[in-house]
Amino acid sequence: MRWLIRRVLKKGKGSISYEDDTHFGEILSIGRASDQAIFLPDLRAALNHASVTAVGKDKYRVESLIIAGIRVNGEITYSITVGSGAVIELGSTRLTLLEARGEYDAGVEVSTIDKSEQAAISSKRKKPTSLSQTWIGKRWPSWIGFLLVLIFGLLIPAATHVVPGLNDVLLRSPLPSTSFWNPGEIDAAHQFFATDCTRCHQNAFLMVRDSACTSCHVKTKAHADPALFNIPELGDARCGTCHQDHNGKRGMVSTDQRLCADCHSDIKERTKGASQIANISDFGNAHPEFHVNLPGWNANGEFTPKSMIWANGLKENSGLKFNHEKHLKEDGLNTPNGRKTLTCESCHQTDVAGAAMKPIKFETMCHECHKLGFDTLAPEREVPHANVEAVTYTLDEYYARRGLEGGYTDARAPTVVQVRRRPGSPPLSRQEQVEALAWARDRARESARTLFTGKACVTCHSISPPAAGESSWRVAPVRVSGIWYVEADFKHSKHETKACIDCHEGAPVSQASNDLLIPGIDNCRECHAGAHAKGKVASTCIACHAYHRSPLLTLDKQK
Repeated sequence: MRWLIRRVLKKGKGSISYEDDTHFGEILSIGRASDQAIFLPDLRAALNHASVTAVGKDKYRVESLIIAGIRVNGEITYSITVGSGAVIELGSTRLTLLEARGEYDAGVEVSTIDKSEQAAISSKRKKPTSLSQTWIGKRWPSWIGFLLVLIFGLLIPAATHVVPGLNDVLLRSPLPSTSFWNPGEIDAAHQFFATDCTRCHQNAFLMVRDSACTSCHVKTKAHADPALFNIPELGDARCGTCHQDHNGKRGMVSTDQRLCADCHSDIKERTKGASQIANISDFGNAHPEFHVNLPGWNANGEFTPKSMIWANGLKENSGLKFNHEKHLKEDGLNTPNGRKTLTCESCHQTDVAGAAMKPIKFETMCHECHKLGFDTLAPEREVPHANVEAVTYTLDEYYARRGLEGGYTDARAPTVVQVRRRPGSPPLSRQEQVEALAWARDRARESARTLFTGKACVTCHSISPPAAGESSWRVAPVRVSGIWYVEADFKHSKHETKACIDCHEGAPVSQASNDLLIPGIDNCRECHAGAHAKGKVASTCIACHAYHRSPLLTLDKQK
């Protein structure tokens, strides 16, 4: 195929001349590369920018070879079929497709677009950027917009307060109602009075007052006593600083760390030493070691927990004897019901709220293996757990009955106890009764001694024998803290994806019950960091600590 390539050469005083060239081939290539049929010395052209193919008499297929496309007849395109007379613009070059003439099968005219023409074309294509460049003025659209906002945004919703029933009509229509003024969905806790705006907004065009909050939240605890801690921010703090409604599912509690850190980063200086709390500003790098709550008893024997800084090797004297290592053997334990392997979850189960652990119960967690039987001749009989008086009473009652009924086949027992009395036999004489009850008393005391000091109670408890003149054994009180970090809001349910030993790593090898298996702050920082954490869980103050925690002062008394 023969192509005519006619170049238009502009000379001085507006005169022009033509220079013809011939190209052989099916496709006419266009670009900045030296091997292109039409070479364009323009940096705006790609090396291989476009191609033109003759597809019929005076019909051409123009295709862009780059993702930016090519402008044909004033429009950007990637591929188009056009006739003769079509114009291709590429940078400062214009290519006009010609009709086939003479001995040529196709033709194209190449000319240069001068700067003045380029500026005119650019100005024509340029979009308006201000109202002054359009037929639209500024004043009358502004008045129309103002009137629309006034009518639909103010007058119609406001009319619902003076026209009964109008709001219900508007709610079923596309027109705006009072909901048009609502900045967002009411929190779930306030849904029951969502249509009564005046419950919170008691004064028009004024922010919600604290009195509107405390009218319902009467007994909500304050944060701290502003009279004791003379901090202006504490006394002037509004409920709305932290709680803003109309946030829908996001809730009303602000989690911004700055709300706490602004005061607590230098709390000692702010309170002039009145506060004993350490300066804290960020959990990741400015938070002291935890204070752990450990069991203790005062001089009167009353349970009095004591708080101390967590440290390695800290002991917890709960009054209980327990060996974790013995119970967590990987190959299991021999039990009355066969081989059984225990795990942490066998005894430690979260409560309904998912926060703390349920108390350990002997009856459901220990009794399967640790029976409280006291007589080999009656293996099914057991004493009750956790009640010394009930244990003594059970033993006295059982052996007194066995002694008086007879038939107790123990070679050590007197004859009156061993002999089985048939129905209709004469009753025991006074002497036989005394002998039988004396044996029962001694046998009960012997069983009690065996239980408390031999095979049962002493396994887990510290036991003291009866004092002189007394008959009751004494068992050291057992009390674990249950909540070791009383100032923190920790939930086990949020950490179910972690293995128990990730936090309580010493448990499987612990041989003493006074080992404190509660983790310190370094363990938590393996996953958690401050508000701006990278690669860890961002944890702000409110994630673990409650704001309303004053032990005595409530909001209604503070305000």
